[in-house]
Amino acid sequence: MTLDSKNWRYTISWGAKTLLALLFATAFSGTVIAIDVDSTQPIQIESDSAVIDDSQGLSEYSGNVIITQGSTRLEADFIKVTAVDRSISKIVASGSPAHFKQQDTKNDATTGTANKITYISSDAVLIFDGNAKLSQTSNSFSGERIEYDIMQKAIRAEGDESTGTRVKIQYFPNGGQTDPQPETPNTSE
Repeated sequence: MTLDSKNWRYTISWGAKTLLALLFATAFSGTVIAIDVDSTQPIQIESDSAVIDDSQGLSEYSGNVIITQGSTRLEADFIKVTAVDRSISKIVASGSPAHFKQQDTKNDATTGTANKITYISSDAVLIFDGNAKLSQTSNSFSGERIEYDIMQKAIRAEGDESTGTRVKIQYFPNGGQTDPQPETPNTSE
């Protein structure tokens, strides 16, 4: 770990993951609105390297980054966390692609991938940008941009007219359950 006393900027190498978790918990303790709807769960972060600037409320993680909180998991090549008054306000994850997964109490999963995933805590929304895909139970959505309201479980998807990318939706009205085929009467008597 190196410390630049001029900026109070911390650089932590891959081998200091335990220290990183401790620093992150200290830097961002207090009331936290986070990715998981159960925001009381601790946030755990793993990465190859991290830079934390507590005075600016910024932290950056790179190299196989994994953030988990409760049943929610975010994986990316690079993640930037912004905090205001020690409360997370925004998370931006980029990768090829970045991945999101959230289990609910019924053991149903919401999963998503995109080149960039942005979480905005004040709106409890995830924005998937660039080659975006989102699946809820057996329903799936894809497009250039997808907005997912975590609390309402509402989705808004957009294509990109300039490239001809359209929104694609596969929706099962019966929650993925298909109705059994009606029996055909035997008329061979």
